[in-house]
Amino acid sequence: MADQSSDGADDAALTEIARLSESGDKVRARALCETLLIQSPDDVDALMWLGNIELDELRWDEAIKVFDKLLRIRVDPFSLGNLGVCYWKVGQLAEAEYCLRGAIELKPSFTRAHVSLAYVLHALRQFGAALTQLTIAAKVDPKEHQVPMREGCTLAALGRFDEAQLAFEQARELAGRFSYSRLVAFDRKTFDAITGPEASVSAPQSALQSAARAGDVRDVTLISCNPPYVRKYGFPFIRSFAATNRRDDRLLHLHIYDPDASIIGEVAALLGKCGLERYAVTTETCPFPEQAVQQRKAYYACGRLVHLPYWLDHYRCPILSLDVDFIVERALDGLLDAARKSDVGLNLRDPADSPWLDVIANIIVAQPTPAARHYFAAVKNYALDFLRREPDAWLVDQSALYCVLKMMERFAEPPAVAWIPAERQNCLWHIGHAYDYLLADPRYLKYAGDHTA
Repeated sequence: MADQSSDGADDAALTEIARLSESGDKVRARALCETLLIQSPDDVDALMWLGNIELDELRWDEAIKVFDKLLRIRVDPFSLGNLGVCYWKVGQLAEAEYCLRGAIELKPSFTRAHVSLAYVLHALRQFGAALTQLTIAAKVDPKEHQVPMREGCTLAALGRFDEAQLAFEQARELAGRFSYSRLVAFDRKTFDAITGPEASVSAPQSALQSAARAGDVRDVTLISCNPPYVRKYGFPFIRSFAATNRRDDRLLHLHIYDPDASIIGEVAALLGKCGLERYAVTTETCPFPEQAVQQRKAYYACGRLVHLPYWLDHYRCPILSLDVDFIVERALDGLLDAARKSDVGLNLRDPADSPWLDVIANIIVAQPTPAARHYFAAVKNYALDFLRREPDAWLVDQSALYCVLKMMERFAEPPAVAWIPAERQNCLWHIGHAYDYLLADPRYLKYAGDHTA
């Protein structure tokens, strides 16, 4: 964090910005920063706070502009490190490396900059250099859990899975709280457990069904979420899907967790208004209690994987599983065609990052093959096991997709995987649940109707 002296800005205002930021009131903190910067455009402390707010809200491009302006006035390792992180997040890796090396030169004991540089070197696939950087970071701060956590990611990328798992165990011990490394396993014992008997779960309950039978459709597009997300993202998805993919042999399947009293009626009215003739709506009650808020939230992200083996058996055709917070801009055929000759189609993150991020769960193609069903049954078991043991978990779906695939490559016969190329994904625009400011984008508003909250 940069020095908190006023440099011309009002001390009381800066104190209030700090209070608002730390309490999570980013809107008022941003407004106060902007007021100070109108009065004094070059005030470095107001710029520092505004840059941190943009970073916290994942507005990487805006944060880059703010930190760049700040650093032209005053160079400090913290803002330089933050700028490097922002460049990494937008994929400008050369710029990220330059900034982070500069931050380390200014402050050699800056552990976070060492770890962030290791992220960037990993993304550049300079895995040896990333491990070297982490060795330096471990000497600076032996108790920083992110060092072995990051080391585990790079060792996994190198295929050194046993060493990676040991590093993740060390990270868990140092963290003393939930960290993503708790969701990762590559060992034979875990593999044998998840490829044993398939976990028993209640089948989804049918709520709405078009006249189409299972054998009447060529492929299924699957989305799933709870009622608030149905209204926020599901309705725009359905409208955009109906505008671009209304075909007699393509079925839209909406799965709703914990439906409220009115959501089915609202969905039925929308489907009728959109003129979709091939659809199915199913529901289920979340298996985790209401007080387990994070556990339920994670299940809402993972439930589609839990039921995917069942739906493969039911439909007996390719299933395209998509995040609900997409706007469908064109026909989806390219996504399905990309995996036509494989068992599974997955979305690989580029640049490389970590076991819980490298296989992005927003686009999944499941073919009706024995190999695909075997893979997704293991993914189901993996996801349920970690959801039950890690109540604070998130990204379980992505960890399951990645780790099960790696264990199958190690100990068995993996499914044939097609990595869906970026050019096939241009039929979709991803809002992202963490990017609420994108709800003002015309691409969302075009299909939002009355549900813009």
